[in-house]
Amino acid sequence: MARLLGDIGHDIKNMLMPIMSGAALLEEELDECYHRLPESVTGNLKHSRDLTKELLDMIRNGSRRIQDRVREMAESVKGLTRLPEFAPCRLAEVVAGVYAALRILADQRKVALRVDGLDTLPVIQADESRLFNAIYNLVNNAIPEVSPGGSVTLRGRTDQAGRSILVSVIDTGKGMPAEVLKSLFTYSAISRKVGGTGLGTKIVKDVVDAHGGSITVESEPGVGTSFHITLPLEGPRPHSQKASTNGPR
Repeated sequence: MARLLGDIGHDIKNMLMPIMSGAALLEEELDECYHRLPESVTGNLKHSRDLTKELLDMIRNGSRRIQDRVREMAESVKGLTRLPEFAPCRLAEVVAGVYAALRILADQRKVALRVDGLDTLPVIQADESRLFNAIYNLVNNAIPEVSPGGSVTLRGRTDQAGRSILVSVIDTGKGMPAEVLKSLFTYSAISRKVGGTGLGTKIVKDVVDAHGGSITVESEPGVGTSFHITLPLEGPRPHSQKASTNGPR
């Protein structure tokens, strides 16, 4: 199994390189063509140009994050486990990156991506890359469950003691039945997405645990689902970080 994972990781890394190189080349070609056009035409093409740049940025950022995950896979195969790298982190910026990556999917399904209170949150000690993965999983799981015209909202506030932030991912989707909720944060989780593995929420739980936080979920069929995450401002206590890195990832 380790050899197979190593081979898969190596192939993914190699396949990403032409994608990133192609994105850079495409941007150069488009910029050159754009600047050769008469000014009377470029004004009408500004929206298309901006959209193209947004798509290229999405490709580059997504490829970079995939490379980071592949690197973690390679280290795991070698028996190495990367400890979380805690640094000052603004949740609003992490969510902005997640929304940028998922904006096209949400627009295609006519689902609004909203935020509430994130700009008022204090800086926390967090592993930005892992926190991104956790929130990405929750939002990516929510979007297909929401009907056109619905929404996914990231809401944040500080707890009364001022020691943690409380983050909620709230959707107006289909909700989850009891049998799905029962195994949600385990390796036995049930995915209702086509091609889904069910591991998304287990990954989220592992990330939250590594930060010394907690996660709960509320769901009502036909109404929607809310995930509630608590993250300490100063990161995990040393013993909780050690325990979280010894388990499966």
